[in-house]
Amino acid sequence: MKIFYALATSLIAFAAADDGGDNQIEIVGGKEAAVGKHRYLAGLKRSATATSSCGGSLIAPNVILTAAHCTGNGLSYAVVGSHYLTGSSDGELVKVIQEIKHPKNNPSTFSNDVAILILERDITSIAPVEVSFDAVPAGVLTWVRGWGTTSSGGTQSQVLKEVSVAAWDNAKAATALKPQTVDATMLAAGGLAGEDSCQGDSGGPLTIEDSTGSEKIVGVVSWGLGCAVQGKPGVYGRLSTARDFIEPYLKKSPTTSPATKKPTPAPTTAKPTPAPRTTTRRPKIQVEEETNSILDEVQYIQDGDDN
Repeated sequence: MKIFYALATSLIAFAAADDGGDNQIEIVGGKEAAVGKHRYLAGLKRSATATSSCGGSLIAPNVILTAAHCTGNGLSYAVVGSHYLTGSSDGELVKVIQEIKHPKNNPSTFSNDVAILILERDITSIAPVEVSFDAVPAGVLTWVRGWGTTSSGGTQSQVLKEVSVAAWDNAKAATALKPQTVDATMLAAGGLAGEDSCQGDSGGPLTIEDSTGSEKIVGVVSWGLGCAVQGKPGVYGRLSTARDFIEPYLKKSPTTSPATKKPTPAPTTAKPTPAPRTTTRRPKIQVEEETNSILDEVQYIQDGDDN
């Protein structure tokens, strides 16, 4: 597997390696979410006509909350309110004019993996989701939603999917995910075979429901050791530890004229992702089609060597 990992970690900015048939690349074991119920979800795109590569959540009329590792990749458009991957018919398309990562974000460990996106204009037809800064005790049922691919190496789901996952105690999660570090800025959930978030779901919301059924976001999809592996929970950016960073943006944020403040441009050449501490910790960002083809070639070479 070494050649597979070495090549995978040197690919384009949103390349996230799949280490073979054991990992599923999707909202694993989930179901289609109710149409029109979770319209605060956003898909982040490199162009107006592209499909979503990361997720996010509308938390103020012109503010999206996402993962820090989704920034810096030329995702300069957001579609908010769509049930569909393309968002061409039922969502609001808007430009992203500013990306703001948590000041203590560590791209190697995914510590403080949260970021704010400022939109060019207000989204007026969709209510933002409520942000909860309360602690999430172990055992609490949470929900994760996104448009991740529906099989390992396959295509993304065309519709929004969801799966319920129970929160873990951080100490227990750290033991399960050794040698990786699960620090106080992270929230682990899941760990049942066949139920998880995965690549393509990065930045999307981890939510809880209160006694009235109202949703509150408590985390953002961050990283994992594989996907839907028994005893290996997915890891999310914990919002309760990012309150000082997020809270100022919960009201409408001032925008800057697009003439003076432009969105991050799409890269003209591939640039490497900052390497994780090991080749097994991977962000849950969607792998590009060109990357998939390269990975398929590497897998073919590896299979030939095994024979």
